[in-house]
Amino acid sequence: MRETRGASAYQPRVLTICGGGNAGHALAVVLSQRTNAHIDWLVGSAERADLLRRGLSRGGLRSTGVITAEADRLRTISADPGEVIPNADLVLLAVPAFIHAGVLRRIGPQLGDATPVGCLPTRGGFEFEAARHLPRRGGRRRTIFGLDTLPWSTRVVEPGEVVNIGAAKAEATLASLPADSGRDLAPALSEFFGTRIAPATSFLSLTLGNQGQFIHPGLMYGHFRSWSGERYDHESVPLLYAAATDQMGEIVEGLSREAISVVHTLRARTKGSLRLDHVQPVHDWLRSSYAHVTADMSTVAACFRTGPIRARRAPTIEVTPGSFVPNFQYRYLTEDVPYGLVITRALADLVAVETPTTNEVISWAQGVMNKVYLVDGRLDGPDTANLPTPQNHGIFSLDDLTSWYGAERPPERQLVHQSPVDRP
Repeated sequence: MRETRGASAYQPRVLTICGGGNAGHALAVVLSQRTNAHIDWLVGSAERADLLRRGLSRGGLRSTGVITAEADRLRTISADPGEVIPNADLVLLAVPAFIHAGVLRRIGPQLGDATPVGCLPTRGGFEFEAARHLPRRGGRRRTIFGLDTLPWSTRVVEPGEVVNIGAAKAEATLASLPADSGRDLAPALSEFFGTRIAPATSFLSLTLGNQGQFIHPGLMYGHFRSWSGERYDHESVPLLYAAATDQMGEIVEGLSREAISVVHTLRARTKGSLRLDHVQPVHDWLRSSYAHVTADMSTVAACFRTGPIRARRAPTIEVTPGSFVPNFQYRYLTEDVPYGLVITRALADLVAVETPTTNEVISWAQGVMNKVYLVDGRLDGPDTANLPTPQNHGIFSLDDLTSWYGAERPPERQLVHQSPVDRP
């Protein structure tokens, strides 16, 4: 991997990663090679910290795959925020969406007044959780940001020792608050990650434009909505994408269409004051992202059947040797439904957009996940209470939504010549 240390005008002295999984391992390696910063690493438990330290002691953490490098700037691994957060110039969360709020609560009391906090990848409502759990000092809120995707596909091979980086993505989209701070953040993050980072105009763009919330639950619903307990051998586990039927493609497109309807309604009723660029229908997104590696782009289902990851099977659990059942606790449901479709549905409620396909998929998913989000077609279920919906953060009308995002957008003059660490 080519080192580019010193290439960015913004050079933090200490970068702190939160999360000891796949993304955290990849970040430790890539940031070591692309910055001059010390890398500190916050993980969820003392046991996890000990495991990673033992791995490092056996020769250090290195990556294989498309990036071959070492985490040679890794300094401290700890489960104690007090050991690694106060010194951070930039904090990066790389944990599942259901852990975001807990991590923000843990690190908030230790953060410096102006330390930016980012999330890789972000999911619906992250900005509300950050506003609630990160301290506001002197009436000014710190810069927060999120990427729509991790810049790489990655898997841990040996904790603390080896991480495989299977592919590097050409581009990721950035949302930030203050909204215009992305202009300053994007070039620096592009240098840090080795991936082009393109700023979006708002977190709402990432929330409503999150394609995973349509594709993953839509395909899981399509493959397993009639499942009644039968078991699969390895060869009969459905191919998630290659076995997508035309009807499954229509379900995914229906979910996307309802989110786009929310976008159009928000734009029209706010006369453009809520900026919602970078939101594409799922078919347009598939064509723009994968045309070069897809044989048939004519329909959404055809894109799945002839695209680049046809060999991937639907997630399952091996219950006895060679016998599998669907894994309904996999992130395709446990993350993309509560932190994707439910948040989109909550936004639809604010502008009275009907979402029959979204309701249908959420209703099925909550049944197989043993959760309750929808009750009689309303988001009144007990498992909605702790989700980062606008309503759970005091936003009950379109005026409330417009005011919340408007209050987060500082005057242009506050953004001139400020580096990320100088902004609130």
